[in-house]
Amino acid sequence: MTDHSPLPRQPSNQPVTENTGTPRSMVQGVIFRHPIYGMGLAFLGALIITPDTLLIRLSGLEAWSLTVWRGLLIGISLLVTWGVMARGQILKDLRQITRTSFAVILFATAGNNIAFNFATIETSVTVVLTALATAPVLAAGLSLLVLKEMTTPKTWFAIMVTLLGVMIVIFNGDGATAAPTGNVLFGGLLGLMSALGLAVVFVFIRKSPNVPILLAVALGNILSGIIGFAGVSVGSLFSGSLWPVLLMGFGVMPLAMALLSTAPRYTAPTNVTLFMLLEMVLGPIWVWLGTGEQPSFMMIFGAAIVLATLIIYILSSAKNET
Repeated sequence: MTDHSPLPRQPSNQPVTENTGTPRSMVQGVIFRHPIYGMGLAFLGALIITPDTLLIRLSGLEAWSLTVWRGLLIGISLLVTWGVMARGQILKDLRQITRTSFAVILFATAGNNIAFNFATIETSVTVVLTALATAPVLAAGLSLLVLKEMTTPKTWFAIMVTLLGVMIVIFNGDGATAAPTGNVLFGGLLGLMSALGLAVVFVFIRKSPNVPILLAVALGNILSGIIGFAGVSVGSLFSGSLWPVLLMGFGVMPLAMALLSTAPRYTAPTNVTLFMLLEMVLGPIWVWLGTGEQPSFMMIFGAAIVLATLIIYILSSAKNET
């Protein structure tokens, strides 16, 4: 994530009002650095991203075509967003692209994107989003390898319980109604691979906080779109409905990711992680309302185990850090 300030530069001699003489930049600094501002960014970003899986369903595209469209459109949109947000820092950001952490985030994003697309086409949205939600605890486990941070017994317990919940969802995935008829186990494993890719991104953001995250993620998405051309034909590329993909690529995803990548500057990363769980809760609801896809009781039970474990783990970890 870049270290530039998003605050507009104001001349120091410009008062906000004649009565106080308080520089406008100081007032803006108070507003932008209030915890509610950061939490608002995180909540709005997490809320905007929740219809993503519904838009995938409505597109009707097969996996390779979906990968091309999502990768290129989201990547280009994020590239433009990065250019706008970076402003005077563009050259400084570009000098970071030779760093190992930048390359790892780029390739992990590409892998995460491809695995998520194929998983969503393969099986129930509930299976995929439940598996994807394990990314925070997987990141905690990876921290032991990458950052040499001690992984506590509480973390390993959370990893085991969340994976148990995911397995309950996967092995009962055939009970979902109006869901894709692909291999549920394969779809679940792809969901976990997507979560692992996201966890790698989390860990390397922590390892190298000055790496331009939006630029790396944008190029990772574009790379996944280019890879998608390997398995697509011209006919299948235009076989679905493109308006959901255009809305997803030029609206939902770039806006949500810009908000979520900015929010940690103004609020604790724990708050951002908690709000991101909204997709696990609301995503299947949007898909159910839009397509009639509905999880079975045991799938909901397994997802509830994952959700409850993650909330308890994240809140307890935040408490220990304070």
